Amino acid sequence: MDTVTICNLALTAAGIPAITSLEDENNNAKLCKRFFPICRDRVLRDHFWSFATKFTELPRAAKDSPDSEYPVRCYLPGDVVRVIKLLDGSAFRRAGREIFVKNYPVTLVYISKVADPDLYDSCFVEALQNLLSAELCLAASRDIRMAQYFRTEYDKKLAIARSIDSQENSHVYQKKDSGSSFIRARRGC
Repeated sequence: MDTVTICNLALTAAGIPAITSLEDENNNAKLCKRFFPICRDRVLRDHFWSFATKFTELPRAAKDSPDSEYPVRCYLPGDVVRVIKLLDGSAFRRAGREIFVKNYPVTLVYISKVADPDLYDSCFVEALQNLLSAELCLAASRDIRMAQYFRTEYDKKLAIARSIDSQENSHVYQKKDSGSSFIRARRGC
């Protein structure tokens, strides 16, 4: 799968003629070139996608943090779309392209900007196609009802994709020990 194929899925669904390249001189190609990266990054931010999750040790900045609660200043990787957590579970504060932490060294778990469509999950592609259809439909035809339809479809496809992707990592999302006294009582603890 490539970017043009995903764009053509979105265009066709919206009833707009397909393109052969993002470099075509027609309006549809120009719209796809403009909206594809924005929509891709939005869908990447909307879930902790397995295919886009990365782990990296953060580089420490030369200057300390201005926040006394989080004294260590680190730089975020250039491909960060969304910060998930620090691997050790400690607290942090994000400010632009920097992150302030309590201890160093630290490993960041994050969602990266995945530009290669061959790496995309098929459910991610379905969600992306619907969000892109909404934006293209609105830009090309100004049809608000059709754009709203595709936004609704995006929400549905995203919910399905989240469910499937989360099931593959269900152990990550389950708490080992609930702090709730009600749950402990129900378990007989």
